[in-house]
Amino acid sequence: MTKVAIVGGGILGSSVESALGHRGHEVVVLSRRTGFDVTKPETMTPRPDIDAVVEATDVFTQKFDVARKFFQASTRNINHWAQESGISKHVLISIVNCEVDAMSSNGYYAGNAAQEKVALEENHGTVLVRSTLWYEFARKNLNRMKVGPFAIVPQMKVKPVALDAVAEVVAECIDGERQGKAYDVCGPEVMSLWSMTRVLRNKGALPLSVPAPGPAGKAMRQGALVPGPSAETVGPRFDEWFAEGDR
Repeated sequence: MTKVAIVGGGILGSSVESALGHRGHEVVVLSRRTGFDVTKPETMTPRPDIDAVVEATDVFTQKFDVARKFFQASTRNINHWAQESGISKHVLISIVNCEVDAMSSNGYYAGNAAQEKVALEENHGTVLVRSTLWYEFARKNLNRMKVGPFAIVPQMKVKPVALDAVAEVVAECIDGERQGKAYDVCGPEVMSLWSMTRVLRNKGALPLSVPAPGPAGKAMRQGALVPGPSAETVGPRFDEWFAEGDR
């Protein structure tokens, strides 16, 4: 049994916690709610009892400076904390194709790309797990993008994946079943965020399909976030996932 720290809450942290728990690992979730703030190193007390760390931090912004500052600080501070704690295994969860030139004008994706660069340059022990958009994002986007009675749904072509399948890949990296340094994972089919959104029940707002602005918005519509053929397909099809529960 390994004791694993997941840094970051939300649905990503919960899914990884579940995947690791099913494998018998002891899991501790560290986040602002527990007093562990990755932007404030003084709150990050070393934990020599931890064997591995999964970095699942996030910030909701489209501003490049805000995203870059947060993601770079997160990784640098977690790297330093892990070194002080004697933790050698570090898995960072990121986004497929966040680094491509076509997405550089989108602050959020560019911030993730900057984070990856810091992680790989400053901690050679980092394992990178990059996923495409999660199926769960359709609901998350509805909740985030409400404007009065409406909810904005950016037009984008994606190859989405079930979050639980991504979490299982992370767990396999922790267990040593995967020995590589980087994995790109996606679901089995190309579709749009709109097609994922329109079937959701109890939407709480009227969804509106809207083209995202700028070069990155155009790139998303044209499939810049769809991975190449080397990406690994994991998890069920969207309709199979949708049928599994009350969505």
